[in-house]
Amino acid sequence: MLNFLASLGAITAIATSPFAMGLQATEAAAPAPQVTQPAGLSDADRSRLLERASTALAKVKTASGTFEQLAPDYTESTGRFALSRPGKVRFEYDAPTPLLVVSDGTTVALQDSELETTDRVPLGTTPLALLLDDEIDFATEAEVLDVTTGNGRVAITLRDQSGEMDGTLTLLMQESDMALTGWRTVDSGGNMTQVQLTDVNYGKRLNPRLFVLKDFDEN
Repeated sequence: MLNFLASLGAITAIATSPFAMGLQATEAAAPAPQVTQPAGLSDADRSRLLERASTALAKVKTASGTFEQLAPDYTESTGRFALSRPGKVRFEYDAPTPLLVVSDGTTVALQDSELETTDRVPLGTTPLALLLDDEIDFATEAEVLDVTTGNGRVAITLRDQSGEMDGTLTLLMQESDMALTGWRTVDSGGNMTQVQLTDVNYGKRLNPRLFVLKDFDEN
């Protein structure tokens, strides 16, 4: 894991980004979470939910809408997002948050318009790598740590099998149609970021330029 925070002038700003948990480095990683099987959820039910979730996610090639975010320090922010599988996403924050996050399929860039900085990390080191995979195969590409249901919702907690990604990603979905409603990430230090998606539109053609981010000196 790159010590990405050391190169940044605003640690607080980084902590409020959706992929912040993949950028944070800790002096000593916490023990890996243990796989748990919730009471009342049979193996068959668990497998059925995972299959439904995988199928539903694979059908989403593009999506756009708005998001609400709660950072580890309980800072709330909002903005607009655009997603194009595989590998591409854009989070554009509303004022006064000066951040823009863009994944081009290879790297994830965080741009701060106040500091006029653009910093990048490999996509594979962030939770977005799992989220943006064109086909999430829960059997081979991710380690499923937990599957829970309640109040019409499904939560699937994943860990990257390759070990490149720091922490875990929990997908939050509607049980009725397995629509993705948000996610939360927890890094190895226990810091959690939550994102809720709203007003989501699927299947719209998106401008490829949304997923290109130039450094300030290139503009």
